[in-house]
Amino acid sequence: MGGATKLPRLVTVLATLFAVVAGAENNNTNLGKPISIPASQFWDGKDGPWSTFRIQVGSPPQQIHVLPASDQSSTWLVIPEGCNSSQDKECEENRGNTYKRDNSSTWQEYGGYELNTYLEKRINLTGDGLYGFDTLELGWVGDNMPKLPDQLVTGIFTTDFYLGSLALNPRPTNFTNYNTPIPSLMQTLRSNVTTPIPSTTWSYTAGSHNLSPKVFASLILGGYDSTRFAPNNVTFPFGADISFDFQVTIQSVTTNLTDKPLLNTGITSYINTLVPDIWLPTGTCKLFEDAFGLKWDEKTQLYLLDDKLHESLLEKNPVVSFKVGPQLTGPSVTIDMPYWNFYQTATSAYIGNSSGLYFPLKRAANDTQYILGRTFLQSAYLGADYERNTFNLSQALYPASSVEQKIVAIYPPSNETSHAEDKTKKSSGLSIGVIVGIVIGAVVGALIIGIIFFIFYRRRKTSHPYKEPREMTPELDDTDRHRTLGVEVDGDDRKLEMGEGLRHEVAGDWIPKVELSAGGDHQKPAEADGVRVEIYEMPADDPKLTEMDGGMECAEMDGGAKCAEIDSRSLCPEMEGEGHVVEKSISPHAKSVAPLVDIEEVKPDELPRTPDRKPGQGK
Repeated sequence: MGGATKLPRLVTVLATLFAVVAGAENNNTNLGKPISIPASQFWDGKDGPWSTFRIQVGSPPQQIHVLPASDQSSTWLVIPEGCNSSQDKECEENRGNTYKRDNSSTWQEYGGYELNTYLEKRINLTGDGLYGFDTLELGWVGDNMPKLPDQLVTGIFTTDFYLGSLALNPRPTNFTNYNTPIPSLMQTLRSNVTTPIPSTTWSYTAGSHNLSPKVFASLILGGYDSTRFAPNNVTFPFGADISFDFQVTIQSVTTNLTDKPLLNTGITSYINTLVPDIWLPTGTCKLFEDAFGLKWDEKTQLYLLDDKLHESLLEKNPVVSFKVGPQLTGPSVTIDMPYWNFYQTATSAYIGNSSGLYFPLKRAANDTQYILGRTFLQSAYLGADYERNTFNLSQALYPASSVEQKIVAIYPPSNETSHAEDKTKKSSGLSIGVIVGIVIGAVVGALIIGIIFFIFYRRRKTSHPYKEPREMTPELDDTDRHRTLGVEVDGDDRKLEMGEGLRHEVAGDWIPKVELSAGGDHQKPAEADGVRVEIYEMPADDPKLTEMDGGMECAEMDGGAKCAEIDSRSLCPEMEGEGHVVEKSISPHAKSVAPLVDIEEVKPDELPRTPDRKPGQGK
């Protein structure tokens, strides 16, 4: 009878395990899931073929190719006014397809303003935009990605920014005052969708067109792809000025072509995804000229490459090493850039009536122009964490197309013990569904074995009639028969909201400063494969559930120590204070984007004309 008595216990244990597995699946879903934005499969741009990402805008949806915008809260879309005529199909295609707002029934115009280009304006990249709202969907048909109504978008027609861009800065935008913040795309994805992203974090690397075979760019919202970078232990704090989050110190620049360093002293620089080139001191550029044989073209303001020089450099395959850290001295990470990430193709839209190869290095006029642009991000992997106000920089890797993504979620500090890895294609481990199937199979198998054992045991009893039957007292289970044993999976029904924080500020020369908290070490988020559950044998008694410690350790992409506590730069759309501000209210006529002071009007004839109609109406 002992075997029959153990059967209910076995069933109870397996049922409890099933509940734990199912609860773990629900808990991970509640915490959110990262989104991997699909590459458009196109290489676009006038200043080099760049791997873009696919989105759809409007109703009916229009397919657009975009770059990531690390410092923008509004998604930029090239409008037809950006081409010479509506019949210029080549221009439209070269610019990643234009957004025809008049064809969208959900377009609502807001007004014309100057673009928010705090950093880009330092190198004379700027322009005006037509702001409004429309439906935005990540990916294309069949990608099954979030579709978000009433998103702030900006129609651009300047050629300074040749392609549209997807807003990655989670801070809200303010028009006129701080009382009407407009949520950013990242805010919406964090809190206003059925399956939110786990945090306001993202990671990006630009891919490589010149590598054979070509490698597309990677953009993950709410996490990172561990197959695309070599981890390290260096963590960078956000810059004190909210307009310049990705501030780094270039400690040294060297190349294997010469023993002479290419940078005489350390400099402060800024990483930016909208700028294509690398801007360094003039003295450093001259050292590059000597080492690589470069010649500066005054007309185009570029280092043009002739065929002879290009072939010579291909044969030598030099590597430039950037040693980058948070400070002039101390911890650093070295980013190695091979020559095949240093030559780009300039189209006629960039250099006039011809096209050709160029070396994407620019002479900075002063120390405010030191920028590491997309060229640098071909060899570097950038991960931004707005929950902790930190970012990571790592050497980029180029996995083969057959290598599956390994998406790791980054959770806010309050949930950082629940890191989970999401396999976006085929999982190399067991999925939750498989584990649940195994548990169900085990329960059924246990029942069958129990029934067979019980029948066999009874037959053995009846085959020995000469033995005096013994009164059998059923063994009581160690729980009350009226009580059902179960394990309640701890859950958290709280909605995750962004903390109090800063708002993105629309272009201007009044720049609020925010000082970061000084304390806190950081640690790389543990890479969990999100699909494997360890099963432990459970006792027959009521299982004791261990309460989780309230003080959680977080981790970062690069390893390290404990996570810094969120400081005053936390995000909150409701918070009064900093943000991108447009001081003037919108009138039927386009105005310039206004900072708190020195508002400039945009001449009416400089802005695109829009047919008179009510918001939300289209053709």
